[in-house]
Amino acid sequence: MRPGLRRVLGVAVLASRWIVRQPVWLIQDLFLVVSMLIILYAWGGALAARSVVIAWLVGGVWGLGVNAVGQEVGWSRVYGTLQLYIASPVKPVEYLAGVLLAQMLTLPLSLAEITLLAALLDAGSLVAPSLAAALLLLPAAVFTGLALAMSIRRPRNISAVTNPVTMMLVMLPPVFYPLKALPGPLRPIALATPTAAAAELARSLAGYMNTYSWQAPLLVLAAWDLAALTAAGRLVKWGHE
Repeated sequence: MRPGLRRVLGVAVLASRWIVRQPVWLIQDLFLVVSMLIILYAWGGALAARSVVIAWLVGGVWGLGVNAVGQEVGWSRVYGTLQLYIASPVKPVEYLAGVLLAQMLTLPLSLAEITLLAALLDAGSLVAPSLAAALLLLPAAVFTGLALAMSIRRPRNISAVTNPVTMMLVMLPPVFYPLKALPGPLRPIALATPTAAAAELARSLAGYMNTYSWQAPLLVLAAWDLAALTAAGRLVKWGHE
């Protein structure tokens, strides 16, 4: 095994210990999605409830990058783990890859759950477009979480930053609901948010209640990926503070 890969796996093992120590976190998002599923089904029947398939994957990936990666890096600063990595042969890209790999260990479980739900809702055609859009959102989510974790002055407050950022950009923009539900003038504004752009991309690829063709949300996502990468690159200092 190459040394670089070994270092990535080592970081992943250390960063994934929470899965064993606090497995209850794995079902937290499930409760949220089921609650939204009930609300949407009561409001608009199966047609509206199918939006949960898109929202689960898009919102899950956004939370994985901003909340999970952000908090892992933030708490690594608190406990001094990050300083240990800095003093070791681990490179910044290896550290980030290891942290991301650790958080993505829960992805197979989420995919199994969402595939089952999609089958029950007769929405299997939404899974692949939603996953594709979510993966395009992943760089923006990860680099946003990294930028937040490295810029906050008091790392112990990282949860107070990443939790609201995650929830606001999943619950407020058109992620659980279609963009066309908003008044016309608000649609381009909403589309400018990364989560709404990913959800609209999934809808356009699937031909499901979309307002824009795939080119517009894809352009927004590309801009967010580049902006988040630039911000993270400027804020991350791989050295002792």
